[in-house]
Amino acid sequence: MPGLRELQHRFVEAVLSGCFAAVADKISVIDSTPERRLAIYRNNTLANLRSTLCQVYPIVEALVGPVFFRPAADAYIAAHPSTSGDLNDYGERFADFLAVFPPAAELCYLADVARLEWAVEKARYAPDHSPMQLQRLAQIPPARYGELRFQLHPALALIRSDYPLYAIWQAHQVDYHGDGRVDLDSGGAQLLVTRRGSQTVVEPVDRAEFMFLVLLNEGERLSNAVDSALEHDPAFALQQRLTQRVSNGDIVDFALEGI
Repeated sequence: MPGLRELQHRFVEAVLSGCFAAVADKISVIDSTPERRLAIYRNNTLANLRSTLCQVYPIVEALVGPVFFRPAADAYIAAHPSTSGDLNDYGERFADFLAVFPPAAELCYLADVARLEWAVEKARYAPDHSPMQLQRLAQIPPARYGELRFQLHPALALIRSDYPLYAIWQAHQVDYHGDGRVDLDSGGAQLLVTRRGSQTVVEPVDRAEFMFLVLLNEGERLSNAVDSALEHDPAFALQQRLTQRVSNGDIVDFALEGI
């Protein structure tokens, strides 16, 4: 007789796979059969997971249509079953899945759209952080500015794509006015995703600032981040960009060794 843990493991496998033989004889029902009860439970589980993916990835679904999206979702669910009781955590690997999903091979932009939508989803639920006061920087000796390491807001993500990701995003917003057509050969995009107050924000940034923020987010010193930005734009205005990002709440803290 298998123990409780083994039975639970078999039950989960049966629900996800649809093969009930390993657990059907361990289930007692009165007005039905174990297989029918398990089938109902399986259908409800899959429906909930599909619904979650639809809610997190509405633009992906709109781009490919439900006839494509449902089997893609089912294949993802089979490959990456939920491991948490919180469905807000489900779907994180959908972009990576789409990148190698054979039916999506010709939709090269689709995985990037999914990455953007996941970043938006996580921004909604990321913890808040108190804003940083610019006056604190005045206490730092100017000779040590280059050693500063800045912390970005917990909700902030940086997304780069070889495709016009921002145009695709805009074309699927409720306040969009246009014909919905996007030229996939019109160039790539660098996007910043975050939450400011209660509003989730998706905004394009130029290549120089994108690399600047990427390096800050990786914990690099300010001097290294500035050097990278200047390689892409010799006119990169550090003071203006830094002031804007602190004022927006995108940069929330800094650290300096010894202080």
